[in-house]
Amino acid sequence: MSTQSSQSFAPHAPAGPCPIIVHGAAGRMGHRILTIAAGDPAFRIVAAVDKVKGRLRDLGIDSDAPLLVEMPVEKGAVVIDFSHHSAFKPLAAHCAAHGMGLVSGTTGISPNELEEVITATAKSVPVLYASNMSVGVNVVFRVAAQIARTLGLDYDIEVVEAHHNQKIDAPSGTAFGITDAICAATHRTRNDLAHGRKGQTGARVKGEIGVHALRMGDVVGDHTVYYVGNGERIILSHVAHNRDIFVRGALRAAAFIAKQKPGRYSMDHVLGL
Repeated sequence: MSTQSSQSFAPHAPAGPCPIIVHGAAGRMGHRILTIAAGDPAFRIVAAVDKVKGRLRDLGIDSDAPLLVEMPVEKGAVVIDFSHHSAFKPLAAHCAAHGMGLVSGTTGISPNELEEVITATAKSVPVLYASNMSVGVNVVFRVAAQIARTLGLDYDIEVVEAHHNQKIDAPSGTAFGITDAICAATHRTRNDLAHGRKGQTGARVKGEIGVHALRMGDVVGDHTVYYVGNGERIILSHVAHNRDIFVRGALRAAAFIAKQKPGRYSMDHVLGL
């Protein structure tokens, strides 16, 4: 499954702790990744990158690693990226040029850009992109697709997601992960998604998938899929109690990527699904 070229870099899997660089260090996910990694001997924090310069201790993290404003060069390290979608393309190019594996969970990236960047990067280094890295959510992706495939078009599908009031993109990457899985299983595309409804919408179009985003309080992440036919409904839900499920998934993915050849990987590979 791996794709190599004359410029590809062999994996630099160290015998000791996995070296990581966190991009988006001051964000909710970045800060928590650094906090947990600092206390885990399986990882070595090389550096972190955000909009300010200093040491990680300035962010309240128990590490002497530097906090930088520009991505360093550290061949063999794995970059864990939870930042802004506008930084994804240049970050991936940096990783490809310097032999650094990439694990990204940044959302808001257009499908075309995501495909283009991952395909190019995977020629040189191992890369993993996932809209959600929790074990439970990746199982939900699989189950959501299987239910939709089995029920067929006679059941209406609606996806509802809820997040905290500071989230800047909607729908969530996880909601798109669910709908993409359903679409792939039932020969639909994102053109079949109906994002909310307002006004004189008319009767529901057969085969469309409704997608709705809620933003409120400090909700970490709730996702519910409704499959409703005449006389019955099936409800598939996942509720995140805290961000640590995503953090541990991201770190698990980084440890996996550190040992791989150049290529494109997913959480299915990490989890053996």
